[in-house]
Amino acid sequence: MKKIMVITVRLDTETGETIHALAQADDRSVAWVARTLITEALTARKLLPPRESNRHQAGKS
Repeated sequence: MKKIMVITVRLDTETGETIHALAQADDRSVAWVARTLITEALTARKLLPPRESNRHQAGKS
């Protein structure tokens, strides 16, 4: 997936710290975690089609 759009958001301290901690724990960037969480939420609401099963959405390879 090509990333071509930049979105800036304001988060409360607790949410920001949680995303940052998750990124550190998974050895990922904050941007990757935020993008993944947004994509998962939109897919759950059926606003995006499900991702292909052969992609590594949640884990590294």
